[in-house]
Amino acid sequence: KTVDFVFKTPKKSVYNATLRLPVFMPIDEIKGLGPFDEVFDKIHFMVSKAAAAECRYFEDTLYTFNNKSFKNQMPSSCYQVVAQDCTDELKFMVLLRKDSSEQHHINVKISEIDIDMYPKDNDVTVKVNEMEIPRTSLPYRHPTASIEIRQSGEGLAVFAPSHGLQEVYFDRKTWRIKIADWMKGKTCGLCGKADGEIRQEYHTPNGRVAKNSVSFAHSWILPAESCRDEFECRLKLESVQLEKQLTVHDEDSTCYSVEPVPRCLPGCLPIKTTPVIVGFNCWPFDFQTNVYDRSVDLRKTTQAHLACNCNTKCS
Repeated sequence: KTVDFVFKTPKKSVYNATLRLPVFMPIDEIKGLGPFDEVFDKIHFMVSKAAAAECRYFEDTLYTFNNKSFKNQMPSSCYQVVAQDCTDELKFMVLLRKDSSEQHHINVKISEIDIDMYPKDNDVTVKVNEMEIPRTSLPYRHPTASIEIRQSGEGLAVFAPSHGLQEVYFDRKTWRIKIADWMKGKTCGLCGKADGEIRQEYHTPNGRVAKNSVSFAHSWILPAESCRDEFECRLKLESVQLEKQLTVHDEDSTCYSVEPVPRCLPGCLPIKTTPVIVGFNCWPFDFQTNVYDRSVDLRKTTQAHLACNCNTKCS
């Protein structure tokens, strides 16, 4: 059974079509949300919370919005897109990276607002547009946007339900992301589309569906443009050539991957790699079309780089 929920005030309206029954309404939870003083904001939060989709990370395993799980072998110091609004509005983006000491960092982008959460001195610290917010100043509410940051359990949580981002929780061991019900089917990234379709869960940025979680996770890496990357990311994404020529269609052919593979920047050498199976397209001569638009002739294992050591020639 479902119900259409509509709440109206003279200036605003909240609605949620086909809300499945029974539904748990977190009434007790909203009592502590001091910054959401208006009745409208509290009801908006309560309805969104009840129908939110959740993506979480626990014990090296990522569970998507559709509850499909996989191990994410993270690259060193490079951000990955965990979840973002994939409509033209791009209301939010959540990024994740692992630093050189294996600690996770979360970055939340909402409009022109940057929120960073990361471990510091056995605790979790938060910055808003590069300005650190002391624990004594929490809960914090942004002066111009409906965004709230507060302590939650052993970590911190960002709430922005009116932007489609119900909650981003982060502590030293785990994190979770909850999106509003009306964002289901409109997201992309490591957490997936939240559309209930797990057979095509591994959508990459170019729309191709990866055959395995490793290739899928690599496709959402934000590569470095140079060695001057402020987070010390030293990886690029590229189509790689199969080391040996193969006979395809009765002709000696050269094969290139139609899925991007992380590789070290020029002037850098890999110090950590992992095998990944990707699709290759093979032809006896080079086509001018984009390699990522080509069909898959075969699948082979190649080496993906996860961490690099660079010399002074790296630029």
